[in-house]
This record gives sequence, C-alpha cells and structure tokens, in this order.
Amino acid sequence: MSRGRKDVDWDRFGLENRNPRSPSDGRGSVRSSDDGDWYGAYAGHRPSDELFAQEESNQPWWKSQFFISQPVLFGTWDGVFTSCLINIFGVIVFLRSGWMVAEAGIIQAILIVIVTVSIVLISVLSAVGICERCRVESGGVYFLLSHVLGSRLGGAIGLLYCFGQAVGCALYVTGFGESMARLAGFDSPWAERGFAGAAVLALGVINVAGVKWVVKLQFLLLLILLMAGLDFAVGSFVHTDPAAGFDGWLTGNLANNTFSSYSEGSSWFTVFGVFFPTVTGVMAGINMSGDLRHPSTDIPNGTLSAIGTSTFLYLMFVFVLGATCRRDVLLTDFMIAAKVSAISVMLLAGLYVSSMSSCLAAMYGTPRVLQSIANENVIPGIAILGRGRGPNKVPLYSMAVVAVTTLSFILVGQINTLAPIVTMPFLLTYAAIDYSYFALAQTHEIQLRREDRFRAQEFLAKSRTSQGYGATEDENSPDKYEDSGDLDQLFPERLRHKKIARQMSEMSNVSVPVSTPDDPPTPNQSKPSAPVPIRSKLNNWYSGFCNRWISLVGVRQILHHFF
Repeated sequence: MSRGRKDVDWDRFGLENRNPRSPSDGRGSVRSSDDGDWYGAYAGHRPSDELFAQEESNQPWWKSQFFISQPVLFGTWDGVFTSCLINIFGVIVFLRSGWMVAEAGIIQAILIVIVTVSIVLISVLSAVGICERCRVESGGVYFLLSHVLGSRLGGAIGLLYCFGQAVGCALYVTGFGESMARLAGFDSPWAERGFAGAAVLALGVINVAGVKWVVKLQFLLLLILLMAGLDFAVGSFVHTDPAAGFDGWLTGNLANNTFSSYSEGSSWFTVFGVFFPTVTGVMAGINMSGDLRHPSTDIPNGTLSAIGTSTFLYLMFVFVLGATCRRDVLLTDFMIAAKVSAISVMLLAGLYVSSMSSCLAAMYGTPRVLQSIANENVIPGIAILGRGRGPNKVPLYSMAVVAVTTLSFILVGQINTLAPIVTMPFLLTYAAIDYSYFALAQTHEIQLRREDRFRAQEFLAKSRTSQGYGATEDENSPDKYEDSGDLDQLFPERLRHKKIARQMSEMSNVSVPVSTPDDPPTPNQSKPSAPVPIRSKLNNWYSGFCNRWISLVGVRQILHHFF
C-alpha cells in the first residue's frame, strides 16, 4: 500500500507556495499551469524558488547580481559578436586607412579590404563547418584543431596561436602607450613602455574579476568604437577644414584618388601587409566556446555578423577619406580621420579604446585556449596552467603566463618589430583550421561511402537468408562471399560492421538533458559514451558557404605566402 507524499511547507525555508497542486500525470510529475514545464512531485516547488534561480531563468545577465557563485553563459550578441567586433575594428583602421587610400587609390584599397576579409572569411567558415558537424566544447581554436587533427598536433598549433595572441596584445598596447606618452608630453621610450605595462596590468585585473566584468567592459568599449565611427561619418558632412587637407564632398578628390599612386618602395602587397593585421583577431568569438549557451549556433551567427559589420566600417573609412581629403595629406597625416570627424575627442577616444579592446579580447580568450591545452596532458610540465578559479574556471595561471609574455615583448620590441611576428602565427593557424575542415569533410564522405557499401552487403545477406527458408547457410558455401570484396572475404568480421555501427548510432542518438556546468553528473552521463559521429551539414543560412574545396584553396594560398 503506497503512502502519499506530504506537501512541504516551503514557508519555513523563506519560500512561498504560489501554486496549488496540479493534476499528476500518473508518473509522479506535475505540470505547472504557468509555463507548461514539468517540475517534480512537489507542486509548491518552482524553479523561481531556487537559490540560484536567476541563472536558470530567462532574465538577461545585465539585470542580475555580480559576484555570484554560478557560471555565467552568454549568447550570440552579448558574447561572440561583441568580442569579435572589438577585436577586428582596431587601431589600423583609424591610423592607416588614409595612407592606404593615398598609396593604392580608392579602387585598389577597396580590393585590399575585400581580399583581406575573404582570407579570414574562408578560415571562419572552416571553423563554422567544424562547429556545425562536431560537438563544441571549451578551448576555442585549440578544441577545433585537436578534435580533428588530434591533441598533439592541435596542441602544437594551439601554442603557436597563443604566442601570436600574446605578441599581438603587446603590439596593441605598445601603440596605446606611444599615444598616451605623446599626449602626456613624455618623449621617452620607457614612458611608452610604462603606459603599455600599466594597461596590461589593468586589463589583467579585469579578467581576474570574472567574465561578467569582461563582457560588461566590452559593451562599453564597443559603444565608444561605434560612436567614433558614427562621429567620423557625420563629420564628413557637417564641416570642412581645407587647411588640414579636408576639403569635403564634391570637390574633385574622388576623381583624383580613384587610382593608385604608389610611392617608392611601396606596392599593392606592402599596403596589403599593413592592413591585414587588422583582422587577425577574428577568432576571438570562437575562443569563448566554453562560456556560450549554444556554441554551435552562437559562434557562426555572432562571428559572421561581426565580420559583416566591420567590413562595412572598413569600406566607409576608405571611401569617405578618399572622397573628401587630398592625396598628399592622406599620405603624410596619419591622424587625418580625427580632422574629418565632427568631434575630434570622440574619434581619439575610439582610437585609444580600439587598442585597449583588442588587448582585452586577447587576454580573455588566449588563457582559456592555453588552459585547454594544459588539461589535455599532451605537453609535459604545464599541467598547472589547466587550473581554474570559480564556477567559470577562470585560468589564473594561464593569464599570468600570457601577461608575462606580453610584458616581455613590450620591453624588448617596437611596433615595426612586432608587426611581422604577429602575422605569421595567425596565418599558420588559419591554414591549420582550413585543412582541418577539409579533412573532416573528406572523412565524412568516405564514411558515408563505407556505410552504403556495408548496408548493401547486409541487404544481400538478409536476402540470401530469407531465400534459405529456415535452412542454415553452409559456412563453406562459395556463394557466401560472391558479392563481397576481397577484404571481406579475407576478414569476414567486416560484415558485422553495420551491426556495431547501428548500436553506436543508437547510443549517440539518446537525448541528453541540458545541464549547467555545476550540475552533478547523472548515471547516464558518467558512463563512457560511444564516439560521436561526424554529422552532415545542417540547413542553417550559413551552411551552404562551408565548402571543403574552398578551404583547401585557402590552405594553398597561405602556404604559398610562406614558400
């Protein structure tokens, strides 16, 4: 005889019974009349009564309290889009767009922008293709590489990527230090290094404070950057400054600046080399994979949206400067964009913020990649770098390594020295990502062909069994292998492949409930799972742009740059 459960008096625990008991479904569960979710055997127990209910609710993160003990996950716009855009709308756009137009002309400058974006877009689509067809975990770029190429090769390329990010961070803050030193009236290289080092330490403290503070600051920096871009566009219409070389629209500058006029020692490739580092941080959103709610969809939507927005801003700077300013001024005055803007202070703020934001994004994503490499235990001696603090596993030790590397290159390098060091690791990483997607897609196609062959063999075997009408087939019959290949005749166990593959498919298709990183593992989750198969392309709007042959062409072009 079963005894009924007594209702829990939630008022004793500071909670309130808001709903009367709902009709049971016969399985011990009840249905709430508010939102149709199934909660459990207690009618008074609602998720809103939980101690950490704000993390489980649909309330936006910016309305919740800081300094909580639960992990915080982000989405397409508050996570990926913000991190990616502030990392690719950088200082080169503000300082070198006019010089690029003066050297290459408007037409070729637009071509440089398109080619630059196309190169990184191929790598981004390759990364998107991997995210779409495989399970995405924390680790960002390293996870994508190790998941396809293996932990050893992925770890080697991941370390190269982390090195490039650390040196790139030194490049960003070195430019910031030079600008701040001149603004403060100091003419000493040690003053520049002091400002740059202080910026690194300040951004490191923000990263240690937690991911919420990083994203909160990123929103503020992104707002300043977009306001600087708007100020530049509006300023080109509301005033002119002929003495500074800014003549305004419809003054003949568009025709004069249409075609190229390279100075001695410059060419299309040299100008392209100056502009390309602008987009080297395009993988910043992918490095957030461990802090995203739905990384397989948030990463493609956020990254591609950021690339589209930044491409529009690049082209706007090129066209506005080429149509409103004289070529001789564009060639020599790197701050011409500030003279075009309506409020110079706003554009200068965007210039300084662009340096800080790029460094912030690099110091956020790079330690997490390094943490994932350390947790794989493929490189001896760095296991301590895999430790994390708090529910989001903030990688303090990895942050310290990245900060020390950045400070080292601030002390020993200059902008002209650091620029070529930054580009090479990123190009090699992009080539590895392109090849990874090509290998993944090729493997999936081979797998499908093999499955079709085994399926046909199984069908023929079943047909012969049914024709036997209950008789046992002779193991020595020559007809047993007449439709099988040579390998199947030599190794009869290959004919059992389909049965094993079906069992693995059934295991992998079992739905797993969505859980937070702090949820205790269920018995099903604690068991070792079968290998996850490669999925086919989904029907997302970006799926058609992921092509393995285009990725292979991207690998060839990058390697041609080196060899």
